[in-house]
Amino acid sequence: RGRVVVWTDVDMTYPNDQVAWLVDQRDGWDHVVGARTSEQGTLKAFRVPAKWFIRKLASFLVERPIPDLNSGFRAFRRQAALPFLHMLPPGFSCVTPITMPHLTNGYTVRYVPIDYQPRAGRSKFHWWRDTRRYLLQVVRLMLSYNPLRVFLPLGMTLLLVGGAKVVYDLFDKSGRIATNTIVVLLVALQVLMTGLLADLIVRQTRPRVDERR
Repeated sequence: RGRVVVWTDVDMTYPNDQVAWLVDQRDGWDHVVGARTSEQGTLKAFRVPAKWFIRKLASFLVERPIPDLNSGFRAFRRQAALPFLHMLPPGFSCVTPITMPHLTNGYTVRYVPIDYQPRAGRSKFHWWRDTRRYLLQVVRLMLSYNPLRVFLPLGMTLLLVGGAKVVYDLFDKSGRIATNTIVVLLVALQVLMTGLLADLIVRQTRPRVDERR
């Protein structure tokens, strides 16, 4: 109901005594996130590299560094989050569908370092199911808000591979282009056209950015 919404977890990992400080850090920003300086969760050997990969992928997709993609300690303007509530999943990691749309729709997001404490109680995190869902969530969000960031690199890579294969065929097959080369070029064009069409649809249906900062 308030103008500013604060999220935190109930497992005592976040410094909840610093909520007032977190809200103060939001001055002039739409969204402020507490970036954890350490990993205290279970299955560290798997979670740390998996989170690093997904965070790097998300940073590439939104074209800016993301120190902590799924921190549960954050404060943001309620009005800025309302257009994206329909993207919230029914289960694990509700914070990513709030962060990434803000980063790709012109809202300002600030990261501030926080301490992260060992968890109280048992974690419900499942290493395979939740990691797969988390990765799909990141890709799905980018297809919803910036599909060219996904389709363009893939299409251009296929186009370069197809072009190189054309040159190889011209020398190796006495000027005849192989069937698989034509297939690669056609797939590249289809990927690029799909990306352009998806980008057009997104731009036509994108929620209007709230200008009341």
